[in-house]
Amino acid sequence: MAVVDPLIELRDVNKHFGQLHVLRDINLTVGRGEVVVVIGPSGSGKSTLCRTVNRLETIESGTITIDGEPLPAEGKGLARLRADVGMVFQSFNLFAHRTVLDNISLAPRKVRGRRKEEAERRSRELLDRVGLASQADKYPAQLSGGQQQRVAIARALAMEPKVMLFDEPTSALDPEMINEVLEVMQQLAR
Repeated sequence: MAVVDPLIELRDVNKHFGQLHVLRDINLTVGRGEVVVVIGPSGSGKSTLCRTVNRLETIESGTITIDGEPLPAEGKGLARLRADVGMVFQSFNLFAHRTVLDNISLAPRKVRGRRKEEAERRSRELLDRVGLASQADKYPAQLSGGQQQRVAIARALAMEPKVMLFDEPTSALDPEMINEVLEVMQQLAR
């Protein structure tokens, strides 16, 4: 059955790391609003697949399109793509020297050209959405791992991306923190 409104399409995608054929003839269509989970053993190419969709990794053959547009090679087109594809990594990648609010509002201001007040208002809404409204003025080191990951999710959402990619977002967390992050992801999916 064909997806009615495809947002992400991979056709015959191949990727090698040296002799290792990590992605072999991958064909995948993800519709707008659809949630897809990729499951496999360690080293099976899940992270590589995620990283090819926002071109953090290049592919040797095949095509990838986002919202009908092929992935750009370099320059402003690539910057636009990365603004439209939110990514949450297993290592939170927050700026340690910036407050939680600054971590979330920085990219919308610098990349999307939002005014500071507008970016901060939206960032506070997102913090409330992930259950961290009271943590806006803290620094990442003052938060638990689960809280930092929720900030990373809010930061990705602040760019109003067309696509959200999560690369093992709970693997660096303690068991009790995993549930709080999964709960936020389930709310987003709904």
